[in-house]
Amino acid sequence: MQAAISRRFVAIAGALTVASMAHAQQATSQFVGRWTGHVPGLGNAEIVVTAVRANGQVDGQMVFPDQNQTFTFGEKLDIAKSINHGVVQGPSLTIETAMGGTYRLNLESGSLRGEYVRGNTYKVPVTFQKAT
Repeated sequence: MQAAISRRFVAIAGALTVASMAHAQQATSQFVGRWTGHVPGLGNAEIVVTAVRANGQVDGQMVFPDQNQTFTFGEKLDIAKSINHGVVQGPSLTIETAMGGTYRLNLESGSLRGEYVRGNTYKVPVTFQKAT
């Protein structure tokens, strides 16, 4: 009888784990795509998310066409190599940039909305729309 209860427990735990992973995958997959916006003081910007890893790390690029600059997302911030670090956690995307500063964005109604902060003196609202 104990073996039957243990098997049921393992089956339920496994099903919950799979359901939880599927929900997390669905939430993070909403970030995949090309997002366009304007950052005051920097100009037009694009966030291109090609994948969100299981740990929330973002793969892709951040492009500033007006400045002819492209930054790749990587495992850690690397200013010398123009590598940004982006992480998705729930409905939020945080990007530490090689240009200096941090984007704190929330996924709201098909847009990424939030702020760009650099140092203690520069803080501006930003919105990125998903391009089709």
